[in-house]
Amino acid sequence: WIWQDDVRRERLVGFYNKEFNNVRLRTFNGDHLQLPGASPTITLGSHQKAAVWRILQTPNTLLAHAVGGGKTYAMAAAAMELKRLGLARKPMFVVPNHMLGQFSSELLTLYPGANILVAGRDDFASAGRRELMSRIATNNWDAVIVTHSGFERLPLSVKTQEDFFEQQLDELEECIREQKGKIPGSSNSRLVKELERAKKRLESKLKSLAAEHRKDNTLTFEELGVDRLFVDEAQAFKNLFYVTKMTRVAGLPQTASERAFDMFLKVQHVQRLNGGGGVVFATGTPITNTMAEMFTMQRYLQMDVLRRQHLQHFDSWAATFGETVTAMELAPDGAGYRLNTRFARFVNVPELMHLFRGMADVQTAAMLKLPVPALDGGKPHVVRAPCSPELKEIVGKLAKRAEKLKTDHVPPWEDNMLKITGEGRKAALDLRLVHGRAPDHADSKVNGAVRGIFSIWQETRVQRLAQMVFCDLSTPKAEGKGFSVYDDVKAKLVTLGVPAGDIAFIQDYDSDAAKLALFKDVRTGKVRVLMGSTQKMGAGTNAQTLLVAEHHLDAPWRPADIEQREGRILRQGNTNPVVKIFRYVTEGSFDAYMWQCLETKAKFISQIMTGESTARRIEDLDTPALTYAEVKAIASGNPLVI
Repeated sequence: WIWQDDVRRERLVGFYNKEFNNVRLRTFNGDHLQLPGASPTITLGSHQKAAVWRILQTPNTLLAHAVGGGKTYAMAAAAMELKRLGLARKPMFVVPNHMLGQFSSELLTLYPGANILVAGRDDFASAGRRELMSRIATNNWDAVIVTHSGFERLPLSVKTQEDFFEQQLDELEECIREQKGKIPGSSNSRLVKELERAKKRLESKLKSLAAEHRKDNTLTFEELGVDRLFVDEAQAFKNLFYVTKMTRVAGLPQTASERAFDMFLKVQHVQRLNGGGGVVFATGTPITNTMAEMFTMQRYLQMDVLRRQHLQHFDSWAATFGETVTAMELAPDGAGYRLNTRFARFVNVPELMHLFRGMADVQTAAMLKLPVPALDGGKPHVVRAPCSPELKEIVGKLAKRAEKLKTDHVPPWEDNMLKITGEGRKAALDLRLVHGRAPDHADSKVNGAVRGIFSIWQETRVQRLAQMVFCDLSTPKAEGKGFSVYDDVKAKLVTLGVPAGDIAFIQDYDSDAAKLALFKDVRTGKVRVLMGSTQKMGAGTNAQTLLVAEHHLDAPWRPADIEQREGRILRQGNTNPVVKIFRYVTEGSFDAYMWQCLETKAKFISQIMTGESTARRIEDLDTPALTYAEVKAIASGNPLVI
């Protein structure tokens, strides 16, 4: 149709070229950087220097470097260069809570003469907070390093928050008016109701702000003099509130976290000081779950570009780059299929990637070719555990409960899909998590893992090599407080002859110093089996020196979690040439559904991040996902699922 009329064709081609096809992505090369003040014993890789040069040359940057790509050094060098060149007065680093010690020691390793302030948990306690704020504000620091949770405690001025809420309310009003103006219909009125609810929530936030007399009369974030912001593991701030008329589409985040909102306001403040720039986000996994996260990252770092192209509202962005698709999916109970509408297709991909890569410095593991150990067999080993009759019965009951939710309008506080999925995942891990008195089957998934861990422990006794065990669903419990997979695994290993001192749970090491000491013990082979959750032992944990095997006892929720988990062992500095990764799956259980979710998302993310795709639309996907697909087929007991 476009091509049939010459005038129309010329007009639309001209419009497209003017709006979207007008930027040649710049390639950055930082090989000329001398980095005065940096330690001569450390040589930065060319991709790290290129990242430093990019940060110096562009307003905002997203360092999307693969897990283990050396983002810490790149950020530290960029901050010190900005300071040396007089482009920054007081850079602030925001790092995950468990990485405070590690990050600051790495910064000092690279710049031994740097004058830095490291604010730990005690500094933010109400007694010491005023002193901390004054120290940040009055001294000339090369870098101020705070944790994610500490950063949230730096108060913003009430006026900043009120202005933002007012602006959001105006947007919502506009949305509501627009919807009411359309033909009145059932879906429309439902939409208006949802928008009205969002408006009420905002209004109550505004009221509580007005009523909230400042708890401690300290300086505000705006008064600290921070003019550059470096945020490590920025995926923690992805649930950012946005106004949308799309509701109830699977694959879109429905949650808005206070933490992300707080970050957004602070980012905007720093950008106002620097004419729209001054912020660097770093993460190995910029898209962890849904395509909406790309929009979130762009809102943080490319707001002016989005405004210029009239894409600053989610709905216009989604209409330009996304489509909803309705397809058959394996139901969460693993017992059948269902039709589901989800946001899982990108259209106009080249333009979207062009926009995104305008600020994102994407370096995947394949691009970096880091010296990491090889994976035994080229892919993770899948260890299958048979489905016990008791588990079959539980999955059947859960399927019935899910059916009931559809037919009998069960109130959500009594039963809901989240509860059912949670119980299904627990049952797949170990029946005793659902029924305390259930039998301990000799061929269960947990017992299979114990055998695997023990045999590797025995084989590598002489070299004292270490293993990591990930389990998110059942953390250690105090004596007599119920069943825990952690305690069960430890007890069984001790019975087999592993000394109790060789086994550690990350949950027992609470302070930053204790964690640093623990990771050192793992690196030296003093602790040989370390168990933990993705949350506490994923992003940023450096304990790889002697790691020879990693075990996934359960499937996490997000492909990024798999990447973060496996990035602990497939990492520079691991002295083993070949390592093994095991994924434990219970047949005929919720494991099938969990790995399917991971498969869909991983395929999709890998295509987008590599940017190799010239396709205009992306939905069906490629190889990094095959191993997830295998796991899914194994767990559902039906190879035709794929």
